[in-house]
Amino acid sequence: MTNNLEIIKDLAGNQFKILYRINHRNQRIYIQEPPFMYYSGLTGALSASTLAGDPAKKRLQGWRESFINNFGKESVNNYVDMTAEFGTLLHTALVTIKEKGKIVWSEERDKATATFEQAYIEQHKVPDLYVIDKMVYEYQKHVASVLQFVYERVDSIWGIEAPAIWKEYKIATPIDLICVCRQTPKGQFEPTCINLKTSSQITQSHMEQVACEVVMWNDTYPDHTCVNSAILRSKNWTEGKTPTYDYKYQTYRDSLNIAGKKARLLELCLDSDASYYPKPDYKHFTGETEIGGKPEIVVRTLEQEFLDTKGKK
Repeated sequence: MTNNLEIIKDLAGNQFKILYRINHRNQRIYIQEPPFMYYSGLTGALSASTLAGDPAKKRLQGWRESFINNFGKESVNNYVDMTAEFGTLLHTALVTIKEKGKIVWSEERDKATATFEQAYIEQHKVPDLYVIDKMVYEYQKHVASVLQFVYERVDSIWGIEAPAIWKEYKIATPIDLICVCRQTPKGQFEPTCINLKTSSQITQSHMEQVACEVVMWNDTYPDHTCVNSAILRSKNWTEGKTPTYDYKYQTYRDSLNIAGKKARLLELCLDSDASYYPKPDYKHFTGETEIGGKPEIVVRTLEQEFLDTKGKK
């Protein structure tokens, strides 16, 4: 069933598209209405269309298997779910930076504490305050990295978590940060699509993802085109020193070349029965059937589930 309905719109308040994000049978789906249209998430689509022999995918699977062997499947799922909250919090911190030009650390601490406590509760666990304190402090260091990046590199912010669509491949995704920024410390200010990461490194898969994102953005908003795509990795910098970050960018031409290669894979996958594109309609028995009777079978569509879920909000 469909759950976790979220409205996805530019947090900076600009008039970009508005989508709904839902979790439909463990798949992230984006919905646009009216008229009703649904899209797969970009990350899930790229992951599903990765060649089976891809070494990065094998390393990720090896990491998960190792983690599960050491700590159990529930632990790895909880870890992934909890770290996902960092991204949501960083987006709201960006809004604060844009609107106020500063961060009040007590406010960030309270906000992060409440978010992590709620994540425990949603997993039917008693909040571990010792762990939460550590996570909050780590989160604040990531915010300091982003704050430093905006100070050193950013001239203006166009959008934060604004949705973009790749109609041809039935994919949608929110773009973490769209801004006019320097690609190098003394470079020119240029419109850029940026994906925020808190991972330990910037990988080739990250650059492929953001290459697709800038193509999606430019296709969706031709009046707000970007000339670069980039990954901003906030990180756990050395205490007592100026906050640092990792930043890696590529030109739109390079992004277009990378996205074109991924698009060929996506096109092949769309033609396959094993497509990444969800098949959300399903059948189920309904009512009562007596011995010798004919069971009644109905089809439930994603649109019906979405409208029911939206109506309960």
